[in-house]
Amino acid sequence: MSKTAIMVVDDEVDFNYMMSYWLKAKDYNVISKSNGADALTIIKKSPPDMVFLDISMPLMDGIETLRAIREINKNIPVIMITAYGTQERLETCQKLGISGFFAKEDNFDSLLNIIDTVLKLHKGLKK
Repeated sequence: MSKTAIMVVDDEVDFNYMMSYWLKAKDYNVISKSNGADALTIIKKSPPDMVFLDISMPLMDGIETLRAIREINKNIPVIMITAYGTQERLETCQKLGISGFFAKEDNFDSLLNIIDTVLKLHKGLKK
């Protein structure tokens, strides 16, 4: 079985690098993008197994990107990344069918549980 492909979309370079590096160390195939438009190009061509998507990004924010992802693929698991999210934004994300949230201040080790649970629920996949 091929490696699970996880896309990380975050404009904050240091966070994107750290998260991508950590996921690669856990033997995931990581696709790292810094904006929604670049992420959508990849998702249209070859969707990953899961997307971690920052809510707050310039130009095309995470909610706008999520809406576009749902037009392309309604089933791809998307976990929103947030450092600060308003209740309204979080509710909007939930209505668009996200699989969960990851707070930037959380420990990356908690990602393993999120990834495992989401892939089992959405795809029937395991690492």
